[in-house]
Amino acid sequence: MNSKDNFLLERENIRRIDLFRIIYFILFLVSFGITEIGRYIYRPYIYENNINDFGIADSMGNLGGILVKIFFGLTLLNSGRKKGFRIISFLVIGYIVYEFAQIVLPKGVFDWKDIYGTIIGGIIALILFLIMHGIIKQNKIFYRF
Repeated sequence: MNSKDNFLLERENIRRIDLFRIIYFILFLVSFGITEIGRYIYRPYIYENNINDFGIADSMGNLGGILVKIFFGLTLLNSGRKKGFRIISFLVIGYIVYEFAQIVLPKGVFDWKDIYGTIIGGIIALILFLIMHGIIKQNKIFYRF
């Protein structure tokens, strides 16, 4: 480990555009789009038609939001496999701690469905991350700065 590296960051990786960073960015955009569609189309439709979707519409912000934040963080930091796993864990745990903090925060609303949404979204992100790192054996570097 380089002396300039830290818990989440690899100095060399942050200074390049490579295949992993491009895929992280694409996954960030796709997860952002799906989350917004879920908020503005899916959720109102579920509520208006009184459909039981097992709380998916209620936790759409956390389920999609954690995916967006994970892939945005991976895009920015472009960490390797080990540090990418740390980023995913850090964000999921942070979301869960924040949800429990809602109990004591003014105007905070604690909801178990948000915790479930965060965990499910974190698992989806982890699966996508592991699949990507399993498939791509040779990371192609497009640009260094």
